[in-house]
Amino acid sequence: MLFFKSKLEKGVDILNSDRFDEAITFFSELISKNPKDFYAHFWLAKAYFKKNDIVKTKETLLKCSELYPSDDIVSGITEITNFKKIVSDQFYNTYLNFSFDGQKIIFISARRDTNGDGRINHLDNGGVYIIDADGKNEKQIMDDKYINSECSFSPDGRYAIYLSRRRDTNGDGIINNRDAPGIYVFDLESGIEEILVSDKTYNKKPVFSPDGKSVVFCAWREVGGHAGIYSVDIKTKAVTELVHDFYEHTSAKISLDGRYVLYSSWRDDTYGDGKIDFRDSSAVYITDLRNKSVIQLTKDKFDNSFPEFSPDYKKVVYLSRRRDTNGDGRIDALDFCGIYIVDIDKRNPVEIVPDKYYNKFADFTKDGNFIVFLGSLRRKYRDKDKEIRDLYENKGVYIVNIKTKKENVLVGGKYFSSTLPRVSSKGKIAYLSWRKHTRRGIFIRDIYKLPSPSELKEIIEENL
Repeated sequence: MLFFKSKLEKGVDILNSDRFDEAITFFSELISKNPKDFYAHFWLAKAYFKKNDIVKTKETLLKCSELYPSDDIVSGITEITNFKKIVSDQFYNTYLNFSFDGQKIIFISARRDTNGDGRINHLDNGGVYIIDADGKNEKQIMDDKYINSECSFSPDGRYAIYLSRRRDTNGDGIINNRDAPGIYVFDLESGIEEILVSDKTYNKKPVFSPDGKSVVFCAWREVGGHAGIYSVDIKTKAVTELVHDFYEHTSAKISLDGRYVLYSSWRDDTYGDGKIDFRDSSAVYITDLRNKSVIQLTKDKFDNSFPEFSPDYKKVVYLSRRRDTNGDGRIDALDFCGIYIVDIDKRNPVEIVPDKYYNKFADFTKDGNFIVFLGSLRRKYRDKDKEIRDLYENKGVYIVNIKTKKENVLVGGKYFSSTLPRVSSKGKIAYLSWRKHTRRGIFIRDIYKLPSPSELKEIIEENL
């Protein structure tokens, strides 16, 4: 039986063979015969894009967007253009978080060469900024005089907290990321900044409690010790120990009622070198703050990390590293993690996303039905029948249905690489994204629907 490919498929084959000029001629002829063929317009634009003719790519995609293309073509266009850019990718942006109502985003942005090395990157100081989720009304609340990081909003949106390194705390003559940060709070109504926790302790991972009255954080309070979990009262500045620093703890989260604290902890010498440190496997724990009783949700037979509560606080999603996925003979940070969910009462871990690919930054959507996460391309590279997966290849943003375990791409990783996806209460995600010759911009998309024709036109005009 003979199989005859369509003309469009023939053109795609030509393009996939890297015969760009021939593909451009082929799709141009298709368009001349049918000017409303949005498929031909898209593939013509892709041929121009692969030839690195961005002017023609933009011109052709704008024509395509006017033809009301199908969802698969809209997805293909956003793979080339990315989604709505709300903060320029000429800056090095990071540490973004939504406000609780989903209306604003707080982030750190490095916009000048503060260390004098001729570049703008993660080694430069970043100011603290706030912007509306639609990209309007950007406002700087703290300049880049200091090294600022890990910013977030209070539940009512009145306050912002962030870490800031302002002194040479280790005595090496310079102020950099090796120095201890203080925890600062900024009143967005009065414009007044106050220090909540001094840099006499090494603080990390500050988050507001659900009632907004305190900030929960991890801290090393003595040199050579472990990081305990603490809370600090916003008004009185009084610090309370929540989880003792006998072990090393991180990534603390507080339940909605303020009763439980969720965290990862290293408690056993699983590496077998006679000491307990970050080379050992961590487990996920919950401490009841009323009576200090501890629930171990996962075993440290595997390395489990970055736990997050579900919206109803009945489940926890976390990363679990369980296999030597890169074949180097050991299980360590260079191996991939699977994504798991555990019911707090039943304590029955269930794999949601396998460790076949790189996965990170897993979190629930606000309806609790899906997990959004960062992942490497869901494809195979083959060299003599051996599958090759690169830890450092481009990353995209994915969503998985918890019940069916079906994955879908939210942000493609073919032409851009992304990181740090954040889920809003309004059904959107914000994330950092970049490609060759750009720094890290902040982009946003609706989780459940693609851009409208007018939104798509705006994205093409802005991003190309």
